[in-house]
Amino acid sequence: MNTQAAPTKRNHVISAEDNALIEKIAARVAPRNSHKRAFDLACTILTECHRLCRPLALQQMATADADQIRTDLSTLRQHFDIGSCTLPHTVNLRFEARFWLEKS
Repeated sequence: MNTQAAPTKRNHVISAEDNALIEKIAARVAPRNSHKRAFDLACTILTECHRLCRPLALQQMATADADQIRTDLSTLRQHFDIGSCTLPHTVNLRFEARFWLEKS
């Protein structure tokens, strides 16, 4: 008997608007002129997390303090497994979309 819950179906494509926000966020925390590799890494980590693992509140991130964004990026670098696109359930990100949903 299989007692595992069915995985949540996610859209594996992000919108052009989300992509533009991710690039804006990455440019704020790792400016392109400082080190292109840092910018590319920030874009990749944010994109894969948002696309496959945990949706991010990109609008809020785009206007947030850069140090708060760097905290989430550091957490992702330490705990996010890009191969399996998983993040331990004990790890929470400041900018997870579920924390930013408006209360009805």
